[in-house]
Amino acid sequence: MLDSNYHFIELEKLKYPLVNQFYKRVYKKGIAGKNEAVFILRNKQEIICSAKLKSIEGCLLLTGVACDERYQHQGHASRLVKQVLEKQQQAIFCFPYPHLQDFYLRLGFSLLAVEDAPQNIGQRFLRYLQHRELLLMVRK
Repeated sequence: MLDSNYHFIELEKLKYPLVNQFYKRVYKKGIAGKNEAVFILRNKQEIICSAKLKSIEGCLLLTGVACDERYQHQGHASRLVKQVLEKQQQAIFCFPYPHLQDFYLRLGFSLLAVEDAPQNIGQRFLRYLQHRELLLMVRK
């Protein structure tokens, strides 16, 4: 449970420019798209962490998990992702960098072979894999 200093919010699309400013400042890439749900953890002053859920042909892909450097290693990103996961009824996929494997394992994700993924997720993963080293993970 979050303490009263932090608030978990699913942003309205009208407020996506706020999270895009956050991403520009802390993540250096990524913007909130129209086909994504955006979740933030904020304190009274600012956004601390953000995550996006993209709907891809009936599957959910967790993307854009970012935490302001000043708040890292304090459990905030875990809290945010746990809150996002609690709101979902279906499997959620993600493509994290290898150094984040333990983080996602602690959140209940498991490694998934590309041939075991839905075709649309597997194809997207293979495209992304051409440009960077990533893992394919799922939380059911």
